[in-house]
Amino acid sequence: MLKSPIHDLVLYFDLEWVPDAAGSKRLFDLPEETTELEAMQQLWEHSPQYDAEKNPRPFLKYMFSRVVSIAFLSRKPVFRDGEPVIEFSLNSLPKLPLESDDVDEAAIIERFLYILGERRPQLVGYNSAESDLQVLVQRGIINEITAPAFNERPNKPWEGPDYFDSRNSEAHLDLLKKFSGGAMTPRLDEFAKLCGFPGKIDVKGDQVTDLWLARDLTKIVEYNQIDTLNTYLVWLRVVYFVGLLTEEAYFMELEQFREFLETEIEKPEKAFLSDFIDKWPA
Repeated sequence: MLKSPIHDLVLYFDLEWVPDAAGSKRLFDLPEETTELEAMQQLWEHSPQYDAEKNPRPFLKYMFSRVVSIAFLSRKPVFRDGEPVIEFSLNSLPKLPLESDDVDEAAIIERFLYILGERRPQLVGYNSAESDLQVLVQRGIINEITAPAFNERPNKPWEGPDYFDSRNSEAHLDLLKKFSGGAMTPRLDEFAKLCGFPGKIDVKGDQVTDLWLARDLTKIVEYNQIDTLNTYLVWLRVVYFVGLLTEEAYFMELEQFREFLETEIEKPEKAFLSDFIDKWPA
């Protein structure tokens, strides 16, 4: 099921995006006084899947999608006092607590791709090969970003990581690709909950645009971070399933992750994680 052992540094990631109102104004030559919602409406109506009654907000092409949050959880094995432990770090762009209710899309994409290029972690996502990674690439180009280290590819598969070659490399592991089956493809929320993990808490993906219009960016970033936690936990179950972790190592890591979250909620900006822990039976 998996080709390679667990990488030394793994980054579980997820993006949130909304219709690009500024881009819509350029695309349709809309008046400057056009509201953000009105500009978004033009993009929805531009979609071939638009139906005023049955599908008033169709899923848009990635180039029409403005990135408003990138969340990522890192996993790295280290030694402390001579004992092996897993070190976790939960982050987002923009960072919590927020300094503004707006987002510099170019800056957060450029920063995230810089981190990937410099540290070269294994990327793990859920439906990330055909969505999140494509959004990063297309919106990076639209925002005039340069990311040479991230885009670097080896001449031969065994000569280094390749985020763009899923056939020969697991530098980017899309978990959904391991479960994909048309109508039988599982959603992350459902899969996580069936595994006994919390899944989504109080926000769904189709609420992100309305949260953005209300400028509740904090709620979006919190939701985004929760998705990365679920992605990690599903990944952990997968690597245990294929035998990359012993039973002892698997349960030990679950306990270390819970301890990490309990430490995180002591930070005021991470208090929202208490709901995640409460929904995850010990």
